[in-house]
Amino acid sequence: MHGDKLLDDHRARRRAREDILLRFKELSWQDQYKTYEVIQGYFFHSGTGSEKLRELRDRAECVLAVQRVAEHLGLSEGEAPGVEEYERARKELELELSSATIIRRWGVWREVCKAARGEKVSMTARQRAQFRAAIRHKQSGEEWLTGVREWLSEDHRSARYACDYDDWAQERNERKPHCPPVATADNISRSLVLPWSLTVKVAQRDLSLADAQRQELETLKSEDGKFIGPGAVALIHGITIHKLKFLTRDEGFPSHAFKMRTSRIWHLSDVEAHHDGKPFPERTPGGLQGQILTTPEICELCGLTTGALWNAVSHGHPTAPRPSGRVRRLHYWFRISVEAWADATGNQDVLTGLLARDERTGT
Repeated sequence: MHGDKLLDDHRARRRAREDILLRFKELSWQDQYKTYEVIQGYFFHSGTGSEKLRELRDRAECVLAVQRVAEHLGLSEGEAPGVEEYERARKELELELSSATIIRRWGVWREVCKAARGEKVSMTARQRAQFRAAIRHKQSGEEWLTGVREWLSEDHRSARYACDYDDWAQERNERKPHCPPVATADNISRSLVLPWSLTVKVAQRDLSLADAQRQELETLKSEDGKFIGPGAVALIHGITIHKLKFLTRDEGFPSHAFKMRTSRIWHLSDVEAHHDGKPFPERTPGGLQGQILTTPEICELCGLTTGALWNAVSHGHPTAPRPSGRVRRLHYWFRISVEAWADATGNQDVLTGLLARDERTGT
């Protein structure tokens, strides 16, 4: 019992540290620097630590210089001087820092301007890797399986449905209010980024958690090959679905290609490049949305129910176009493919519907 309390306390402290890191990541550069100075005061820096601190203070000196020039030029709040403006003004103010020195310390001029305006600055590949390493390994994931294993030990039926587990979990939490509550099946699956069937296998120890997540990632990547949804993004970066929103808010994260239902869909190659710290194309967020049709749109165009469309797709019937791909186990169609199918089959109603859709969406 004492060991269980220690374990729960250890988990709580891990989660608290992770929350602090995620909150720190969301701060502006100025606030990050001020926070760092406070924390740094608790420790004595030497060696490489002192060198890193000097680099950070050099950057802060650049920010102050840009702010002084902005104030001297009478720029409105939220504006920052350009390189030429800075050079002219810094001579009037007799500032020693040249724009060349500032760019060398910051990499590019726009980043120091963002810091001077009190905005977040782009993270480097090294910083992204540090946050992934610090956050990814905080939890093993096994703690989410405690309730499932307790359920399996009490319920010996061969069928292992999520709804049955949820019924048991609700009753168990009411029956044992003195114990930590067990999570719902949906929360467990979202935290482990696994379907319920694989979650049960891991809980039964038929499969390790790492192998199950690797298997699921390969399934999600291979179902389309070009695009992936939130689950695959979370698995690639080793985080939960709940924490994915923090990752995708980062300025350096790739833009999504389109949306299906309410979920964003990304280019697989972009997400893998971001994870590896490699360059990837700069894209317009949702740039492919006008070129993508989803199941409800195809049903409306072809005059089919969802069941009839599924039957046509499964058996290759000519009553519906062949899907262009599948993400999150949902089919999608490229508009150009649907138009080609309608031309080939002489389906004028679909062609008319596509034109009406273009006018409605402005594509």
